[in-house]
Amino acid sequence: MWSLIRFCSEWIASALLSRVYFGRHLAAVPEGSVIFFPCRSDFLCCGLSGIVSFKPGKTDQTDLAVDLPVDRLGNALLAVEAGGYATCKKSALPITDHYLGGEAAVLSLLNQAQSLKKSHAFYSIYADPGLQQILSGISERFLALIQSESAALDLNMGRLSTDDMDVMIRRVEFVKDAFWCLKSEVLENLSRIQELIHPENILSSFGVVGVFRKINAVLNSLDRLEVRGRDSAGISQVFIMDGPEYERFQRAVEVRGLSLELSARTNQEILLNRGISLRESRQQGGEPRISMAFTYKVAAEIGRLGDNIAFIRRQIREDEIFHLIAAIPCRSLMVFAHTRWASVGAISPANCHPVDNRTSEISFDDVGVIQAALNGDIDNYQELKAAFEQDGIQVPADITTDTKIIPLQIHKFIQSGMKIEDAFRQAVNTFKGSHAIFMTTDLAPGKLFLAQKGSGQTIFVGLCEEHYMPVSEVYGFVEDTHRFVKMDGEKAVEGPEGRTQGQIFILNQDSGGSVSEIKAMYYNGMPIALSESDVKTTQITSRDIDRQNFPHYFLKEISEAPASVEKTLVNRWRIHPDTRLPSVLLSESVIPQEIRQAFGQKSIRRIFFIGQGTAGIAAQACADILNYYLDDPNVQISAMKASELSGFKLSSPGATGNMRDVLVIAITQSGTTADTNRTVDMVRERGASTLAIVNRRDSDITFKVQGVMYTSSGRDIEMSVASTKAFYSQIVAGALLGLFLAGLQGRRTPEFIAEELHHLLKLPQQMRHILSLQQGIRESARRLAQTRTYWAVVGSGPNKSSADEIRIKLSELCYKTISSDYVEDKKHIDLSSEPLIIVCAAGTRGVVIGDVIKDTAIFKAHKSAVVVIADEGEDRFGPYADDVFHVPIVPQHLSPVVNTLVGHIWGYYAALAINEGSKLLYDFREELQQTVDRYIQDGMDVYELVLERPFREKVAEFYYLLKKKNEKKGLCATMGYQAGADLSILLKYLAGRLPVSDFELDFGKKGTAQHMLSTLFDSLGEAINYMARPIDAIKHQAKTVTVGTSRIIEKIEGIIFDVLAQSEFGISQLTSSNIRVLKNLQGIVSKINGAILYGIDGLNVLGEITDQTTISVRQKTGSLAPLTSRVETDSRLQGTKRIIVREGNVFIGRGRNDDRNIIIIPIFSATSANSISNLMLLHIAFKDQVPLPVKIKALGGKHERIKNIVQETSAPWHDTYLEWVRMEDLFGQSAEKTAEYIISRTALNPLPSFE
Repeated sequence: MWSLIRFCSEWIASALLSRVYFGRHLAAVPEGSVIFFPCRSDFLCCGLSGIVSFKPGKTDQTDLAVDLPVDRLGNALLAVEAGGYATCKKSALPITDHYLGGEAAVLSLLNQAQSLKKSHAFYSIYADPGLQQILSGISERFLALIQSESAALDLNMGRLSTDDMDVMIRRVEFVKDAFWCLKSEVLENLSRIQELIHPENILSSFGVVGVFRKINAVLNSLDRLEVRGRDSAGISQVFIMDGPEYERFQRAVEVRGLSLELSARTNQEILLNRGISLRESRQQGGEPRISMAFTYKVAAEIGRLGDNIAFIRRQIREDEIFHLIAAIPCRSLMVFAHTRWASVGAISPANCHPVDNRTSEISFDDVGVIQAALNGDIDNYQELKAAFEQDGIQVPADITTDTKIIPLQIHKFIQSGMKIEDAFRQAVNTFKGSHAIFMTTDLAPGKLFLAQKGSGQTIFVGLCEEHYMPVSEVYGFVEDTHRFVKMDGEKAVEGPEGRTQGQIFILNQDSGGSVSEIKAMYYNGMPIALSESDVKTTQITSRDIDRQNFPHYFLKEISEAPASVEKTLVNRWRIHPDTRLPSVLLSESVIPQEIRQAFGQKSIRRIFFIGQGTAGIAAQACADILNYYLDDPNVQISAMKASELSGFKLSSPGATGNMRDVLVIAITQSGTTADTNRTVDMVRERGASTLAIVNRRDSDITFKVQGVMYTSSGRDIEMSVASTKAFYSQIVAGALLGLFLAGLQGRRTPEFIAEELHHLLKLPQQMRHILSLQQGIRESARRLAQTRTYWAVVGSGPNKSSADEIRIKLSELCYKTISSDYVEDKKHIDLSSEPLIIVCAAGTRGVVIGDVIKDTAIFKAHKSAVVVIADEGEDRFGPYADDVFHVPIVPQHLSPVVNTLVGHIWGYYAALAINEGSKLLYDFREELQQTVDRYIQDGMDVYELVLERPFREKVAEFYYLLKKKNEKKGLCATMGYQAGADLSILLKYLAGRLPVSDFELDFGKKGTAQHMLSTLFDSLGEAINYMARPIDAIKHQAKTVTVGTSRIIEKIEGIIFDVLAQSEFGISQLTSSNIRVLKNLQGIVSKINGAILYGIDGLNVLGEITDQTTISVRQKTGSLAPLTSRVETDSRLQGTKRIIVREGNVFIGRGRNDDRNIIIIPIFSATSANSISNLMLLHIAFKDQVPLPVKIKALGGKHERIKNIVQETSAPWHDTYLEWVRMEDLFGQSAEKTAEYIISRTALNPLPSFE
């Protein structure tokens, strides 16, 4: 015992005299050091989202238990809680100085919450359930504080000063951000990481948790980026380890009995899901170094946001081999991730990024493991691919993505002797087209190579405290940082060899993390010196872009529209101290003093609202509202597209000052719309006053105009391409501006303004009521959306804006060209097309509503499907509309809000209804592909497959289902009638309901099994593409998307097919049933003694025999060469050969004159559809010994006929009876004669026995 104590004390003393490290890597510390929580110092991610972790510095040697931020967070929250509104009011404390403890207190609270995300703090929380419990309690305190202060804001709206309200709103937002950070970015991520880690490793070391934390961060980022493309996703993790660590890993694999699985997954020719890429190399000293890349992929063009990342999480969690290596210290770990929509190539795991440099001719041992991902296109892909093929390097047939050429080009330049950085630069210089490329390789552990050229794609590098985070969109890194640098691949610069375009960044784990340590250059190699001046910041947080369990961002953003309107109204009105009426209150930052004076003096005579797209429609609505509020015939108010104003309404550039009487109000969601911003520049040059209604703070347009009115909170983000909530906020912002301007000129009384404010303040609740109607709107869309090919939206007066905006969203969501018309015009335009018409009638007043009802009756009389949006209580549309949606009554000039909201919701559910059709087709295609795979695995080829009864039944069942859907106008109106017709015909061919000889007439190719299946899969793929509606993004139409049957293989070979091939006849000239018969007959044929090739002429255009049909001998070989055929003296087609040409079936039997065993094969023309051009007669010899199952298979349907005839005599049947019959008789005589012979034998010997 004493010796043990002495040993421990000596060891502790020795350790205290040594250098002690926390969270360090073995390779990064001096020999003899003591390391607590050893970690992997290099973690690299690449793709659309990635992370490059910095090696720990001296400041990372801190004990994890010291100065933990949890206590500081609790104390910071106490300080904020002590300064609530109730306290400030009770003690008469100034809001600016004391509310929520002051500005410094809330910023400190946010900083303390964010500090919990640092590696050491996060691990301490992960490892200590007690700390997790404390943070859960703090989270509840946050929630209570937010609820109480939000209630105080609502209660005091319009009663406190503008400055005080601004302070309160801003600080409550800071508290919400801190709460979100704690709840989502810390506690929820803890749960996600625990779900990723294998149960055996749940109590993992600092290093293991760090691995999965980084993987989780990338997957979180990828989940957000999916909104821009989700047909496939991939992630690859490359471990670099020394020999001893690899041996330890191998032993663990053996102990778990996973060696066979590891071998099966390693170094496959194509990088697929769960693939492992392995390479062993030698360091300069000769020590072994091993790289292992674990790749997970998923490809599915139909699905929901989040499906792909959830699949990848499951793959990682369930991979025992991956968890074994994750528990072993390695030199570095690189993670490479990507999500996409296909631009080139089939949507398949083989084409899913990342892809590598391996082919059947190239192994990783040649150079190394190189993996790449691409946004954009390599336009010269085919040319570069052809160059590799000329050198004998074939890209696997299943890989059709242009991304494959990236690692191959890099590989080629490395083989020529270049170092990796030069090889990467030379490779990207060979690529034509706009692109963003991410590359990683085990040749440069810890480095991530980025390249960007052109304007179609972007790369942002997030600058975090502990890592770089490169992504394709800003919202990919906002959970980790607000600072970033953007690559500028569009910029062209002069170089030694002329102008060059394109930039390369190399991120290195050995850097200290500053922007200046990013190695940057142009494509020609000219260096780029990055500095802090290149760093930008974003105000977006992960709270702003979280989908919050909604199935789509579009639905989330529609649901947030009432809150967005409320935020737009917040602090924009106040109870007037004299009149006690609410009045509009806008600061001079919104409407500067010079514009107020110009308006008050009536020197502004023209007002233009401008915008593009949806913002342009909002401009139209705002102009209508201002016309109503101002009610001044001396002021011209109009709305124009910004591009129309700048292109057609402005005088020459030199005519400055001729717009001094003009006010231009620009509306834009992002503040970066090029047409709008350029127009603002042009009107300012001509002396116009300018204002902007914009959502994004400090965006480009805010620096161009004199006053800015922000919608919502100024940080409202719309992730869906189809913008919605900004439209409503823009209208309300325009209404506030209009009321204020009307007040400046005294055009409206305080009472009128108060009443209008009352209407505006009621809008959010009225919008929430409309949202509660979703169930009925959904049923309407499901019932009607697919019944009509042509759609239209109509509205008159202010509701023409409603119609225009609904038209935009329906087009974006449903991919339809849709008309927007005035109600009164529609009956004069295209009612003959029997369209689906959405009538925007809510808010319409007076006699006009009666006219709208009459026009709706006309629409219905012309067999249109009609959906009406009307005021509550307006029931006169009922007899003429398929559906009527009643909305709360609002003033006519505000009616675009309520009408459009219904239209937006209807469009969303219409898109989902259309997408359901694609899901039906997709599910059938996947089921069919699985059936094909299963049959092929069982050794069956495609020609046998299409004749199998279960296969035909499956196809027939889907045909009837599709027919039933189309009878209800469920699919064809959307996919197109040609596509629907093709699909129906293809299904009938494969179900055996149409003669395959007609296939060429319908589809221009021979009706082989391969052709029919490939055409069906292509047709299904096109139909799916027609009907898929991704909702949140405008579908990218792929250049070369191929959805085929790459796993269907023609395995046709053997003695009979060899003879056909020698005569240059292809498999496509045989019917599927005949191919199957010949394959089966090959099992009994030992030899082909000779052959005669006959030619058939004189068939009609339908391939039918006529009186002019003739037969002639074209060639004789072998035993049949010296014989004289009857047809050489008589060319009439008759007898057995006439029957074969008429029926098109293979014949096996005996020659009528010489009793030879023969097979006659009908061969279809290679050039004429549905016409037999040749007969091939083969003189065969049978095998001596043929197993009974082979005989039965060769007999085909003849076996069943023999059996049935025998059973008619009440004799029991045994397949072994066939052994009584000689081969020549079994296949040379009729089923009746064979059955009679068996019956005669059974009378003598009813129980067959064979020696």
